[in-house]
Amino acid sequence: MSSNPQSLSQPPAGLWGALQASSSRNRPKPRSLASFENGISDLIEADGAETFNKHDLLCPREGCASIILKKGVGKLKEGQSIQIEPQDIPAHPLLPALPSSSESTQWWLITPSPMQFENIGFSRPVQSLSLSPSGNKLKLLACAECDLGPLGWSEEGGSEFWLACSRIGYRDE
Repeated sequence: MSSNPQSLSQPPAGLWGALQASSSRNRPKPRSLASFENGISDLIEADGAETFNKHDLLCPREGCASIILKKGVGKLKEGQSIQIEPQDIPAHPLLPALPSSSESTQWWLITPSPMQFENIGFSRPVQSLSLSPSGNKLKLLACAECDLGPLGWSEEGGSEFWLACSRIGYRDE
């Protein structure tokens, strides 16, 4: 190791160029669920009785398009809609409204831990209009790169993570 104190403050050669190249990478264009001719049928592949995501799941923001979940990890589930929009924050225009809590909607279920995700952020536990189906507090899921959300939810301390199929982007390549 060098004893020259100035060498400790100098970044390794080529580091700046590598960082700039990674931040300007060619990002995929996320497609919305509504843009697929056959809807959710175009986005699933079956493995026995289970259906999984056929494509990578992306942040729906075109400038971000960060990979949230790799293909084949999320299970398609039909379930009760959950109110995940905090009352005091208006919905983002990129995020379609979810059906009312009395209706059902389509979700990607991710288990058993958040380590299944590539890039996801969690809110603190929040009290919203409706709690989870079991009555526990919710944590809201958002893109960890640009903070767009809520894209889904999980129960505080739970091992199931739910992404709204209509609120995420899909890589169709």
